[in-house]
Amino acid sequence: MKKHLSKSIFAVEQAMTCLIAKFGALKISKFCSVGIISIFLLQSCSDSNEELTNIESDEIQSIEGIKMPESAFTMRDGRIIVSEIGEFGKNGDGKILQIATDGSVKVIADSGLNDPKGILVEGSTIYVTDNDEVKKVSFSGKVTKWLGPSDFPRKPKFLNDITIDMNTMIYISDSGDIKNGGGGAIYRVDSNGKVSILVDQLNDPRILSPNGLTTFQRGYLTFNDFANGFLFRVRLRDLEVEKISEGFGGSDGLVYSGINLYISDWKNGKLWKIDISKVNEDGSLSDPELLKEGFMGIADMDVTSDGKYLVIPEMKANRIVFLPLM
Repeated sequence: MKKHLSKSIFAVEQAMTCLIAKFGALKISKFCSVGIISIFLLQSCSDSNEELTNIESDEIQSIEGIKMPESAFTMRDGRIIVSEIGEFGKNGDGKILQIATDGSVKVIADSGLNDPKGILVEGSTIYVTDNDEVKKVSFSGKVTKWLGPSDFPRKPKFLNDITIDMNTMIYISDSGDIKNGGGGAIYRVDSNGKVSILVDQLNDPRILSPNGLTTFQRGYLTFNDFANGFLFRVRLRDLEVEKISEGFGGSDGLVYSGINLYISDWKNGKLWKIDISKVNEDGSLSDPELLKEGFMGIADMDVTSDGKYLVIPEMKANRIVFLPLM
């Protein structure tokens, strides 16, 4: 999911570099890849007084020791905000973390959160979905409820991603029955905080468990479906739903950068890329390209503020991976 808005979908992709960082018990592990299939070779961190540096290597890096990270949001100043679920289904152990540009990790909030997931940062406020609520988190760590179950047209089941468009409309996905698929919806929140259903199965029966959201294309909301692996877009002026691609398994993260959409398959550990500048004769997008596989629960991604790396929460591996974009 890409939360930042882009002025052009035909921007040139950035060159690749890499992150080197180490902070306390949160270790940075070095990885190398072979071809499309990524083979992760974990190397233990040295106990030396190695200085933290910015992105200066051709190796993929990771920050270890984050318990079930679900979502990453990159800020314009380079900081990265991460939601940490902790033990899934356990109340009170969720956290919001900040990764600085030097690789250091800081806890912003460690109370008042259950299973925090999608993140949106607007000004000095972090909005985060948390089961059937949306909460506001200040950078000083104060957590308050913004939207509760009664604020929605119907009780949400599994609030997941959150994003915003150029008109400051906020969109929230409810993945519904996340285990069996179905019952999901996408909600729209206006500037007064009023919540309405944007789309659900009444708009298109193929909409089962909406997950990742992005508003990179003006006038449209693009989203994927965790249950069937479809990629949709909805035209916001008339709510017309169009399936534009498929085959993404348990699709989760959705982020735009340069001319590419990146889609994560949480269930099968795969990362996909679609070049959106290439369109088939029938108007559908070009075939997706498998970039890497072997991830363990690849979740809600973002792109670093310089456009050079994918920031990938790998939930089951308890780490954040930094993947150079080529």
